Amino acid sequence: MSNRLGMVSAVIGLLCLSAPAAALAESAFTDHRGKTITFQTPPERVVTIVRSAPIIYRAVDGTADHIVGMNKDSLDRYFTEGIYTEIIPEMSKISTSAAQEGFVPNVEAILAEKPDAVIQWTHDEKLIEPLERVGLTVVGWQCCTEQDRLDYLTLTGYMTGRNDRAQAILKSQSDALEALGDKVSDLEEADMPSVLHIDQIGDQFRVIANGSQDLSLSGVTNPAADGSGEWWRTVDMEQLLVWNPDIIVIPAYAAELNPQDFFDDPLLANMAAVKARRVYKQPVFARTPDAPEIFLTSVWLAAIAHGTDYAPEFKTQIGDVYRLIYGADLSGAQIEAILESDSNAPASDYAETFG
Repeated sequence: MSNRLGMVSAVIGLLCLSAPAAALAESAFTDHRGKTITFQTPPERVVTIVRSAPIIYRAVDGTADHIVGMNKDSLDRYFTEGIYTEIIPEMSKISTSAAQEGFVPNVEAILAEKPDAVIQWTHDEKLIEPLERVGLTVVGWQCCTEQDRLDYLTLTGYMTGRNDRAQAILKSQSDALEALGDKVSDLEEADMPSVLHIDQIGDQFRVIANGSQDLSLSGVTNPAADGSGEWWRTVDMEQLLVWNPDIIVIPAYAAELNPQDFFDDPLLANMAAVKARRVYKQPVFARTPDAPEIFLTSVWLAAIAHGTDYAPEFKTQIGDVYRLIYGADLSGAQIEAILESDSNAPASDYAETFG
């Protein structure tokens, strides 16, 4: 796939990497279907149906001016509250008529926006065919491996003519993960704690069994992984006690669940993670696994598992990453909010690790 995306050709002239030249160049590239997409110039009007695509497109393009429509779920999930509303508030003003339910396109509404391109998932031809039938140019994204997510940035770089920015963001990711990998590679298997991601508790517990995040990057293991490909598993208390994880992580999207909920539940009191108060709420940068800043989650988890040496100056790193990706200068209070410092206050050593 990466080879396919690397085969970018200039149909007329050269595809230059500098922004001014790129704006004048015609570019051709293949999307995740293997279909060649050609733009005479970077599209001026783009509609996104993939929920996270507006975040990625804004990051690479450096502006929201070219996004004229998006999925209503994009607004509801990302642009009604939280850090994005503070650093890229313009996103909440984009039309949300492109898709009202799931990823089924509202073709009439999309046509009304007169888009030069539409970003849509490839997993069901019925999601793309109605758009192409009426003459719209569709850039297909597939879901949802780590490589796919890197490709989203690369594809957006080709679309926007801002391959320079796409590659800068990708380099930021690879540099951070390479530095982390150098530390994690020294760990013995016995030094890798078990981690469960739990997003629902009660009579039954829902855990992320086979998510897309490579937990080995953080030097931890997932006892729920079973190779089935199913993202979630719902289990009872007995199974949870069998796994008895060293650390519990609450996914960022589980907005109503916090570490204190685990500490206050007497039925969970004998679990190793609860007894050690090693239950943590994921930071905001993990809210969508497709976000360009998602790689910070691996660094954060390594520090949770192995100590502050795995994420030295992490607050500074967060600030640098958001400045690169979104052009935002975060305040100290915003960084604390991103880290979910209030929710994580009762958890073991959180303030000390990220202070």
